[in-house]
Amino acid sequence: MAFVFSARGQVKCHIEGEIIDTTQGKTVILCPYNLDIRTSADFVKIKADAQGRFSCDVSNSEITLYKVFLEEQYLQGGWMEGKFLIENNATVRLSFNNESWIVVSAGKEQTMIIKMKEEIKRLLLPTYDSLSKLEDPMERKAQLLDFNRKCNEWEITYYKEHPMIYFLFEIADQMKYLNSRHQESLQMKMELYHSAYETLHPDLSVHNYIATQEAGWLLQPGKPYIDYEARTIDGKIVKVSSLYNGKVALIDLWASWCGPCRRHSISMIPIYEKYKDKGFTVVAIAHENELSAMTKAAQKDGYPWQSLIDLNDELHIWQKNGLGFSGGGMFLIDRDGTIISTSTDVAELEPLIKKALNIE
Repeated sequence: MAFVFSARGQVKCHIEGEIIDTTQGKTVILCPYNLDIRTSADFVKIKADAQGRFSCDVSNSEITLYKVFLEEQYLQGGWMEGKFLIENNATVRLSFNNESWIVVSAGKEQTMIIKMKEEIKRLLLPTYDSLSKLEDPMERKAQLLDFNRKCNEWEITYYKEHPMIYFLFEIADQMKYLNSRHQESLQMKMELYHSAYETLHPDLSVHNYIATQEAGWLLQPGKPYIDYEARTIDGKIVKVSSLYNGKVALIDLWASWCGPCRRHSISMIPIYEKYKDKGFTVVAIAHENELSAMTKAAQKDGYPWQSLIDLNDELHIWQKNGLGFSGGGMFLIDRDGTIISTSTDVAELEPLIKKALNIE
């Protein structure tokens, strides 16, 4: 079954594959690495034929990393992803079996990473297999941790000696998740990026993605909060700073599909009502792919404040705030625009709000 993705672009790539284990599903989703399908419908969905085969053509403005996974697995809350670069006039061949995706063959740049993974299997897999069979669980854990560190060092050395575009996207893809920012593996990659990769194909937009996400991670207490644009529900673009100028404000980044975000927002309603006439405000921004989803959720939860929106990730607000693919977050800022807290716990926030408002 063929599907042509008709977006305009300079890079056109053919994708074909086979689902050997169709018990896991037959609906294939393909999307760029930086697209969150919870907030955008700009992805490819293909139904494999009776033999599990599928094919499609995709295009993009530049070489970029794509993800592949099964919709059926995704809807059940757990899915296996494959990753590959789309390259101009290249054919990418994929295979799915035993809950894993294999890039069988691809363009020149992807072939470099295929070769690297073959080296990893040849050199490192036998050691991993032997360590995983150690009987003492404490010794096994310690040995495997040490082995993982050595693997990370091996990869960094390989990437240093074999410059490749894939490394740029591997960093960007890992940066999307909040819990990765303190991982040793990502810190090692960032050091190599800044020392050797920052100037590799500087025209690629992935560099902007990395820089913006990295800047967002610096938004911590004591640092100035950033300014950016968001849309009102009637489509107007406004500067976020114009909505809290001179006030103590809670920037509430939430989404209708994020249960924890909504619970945090609901818990702030009594605080808002208590201090709204004393110089406190809430600036809410929703991350959605439909305006109606936001308005329905806001009405159901009873938010007394108005919410702005970043529709289909148009303005990259989550990325600018260092949130990547997380559901949301909160930033409490002082009257002068300094970040006071990034907590979402109302018990922690109320005393800080009172102090910022000079309320005993």
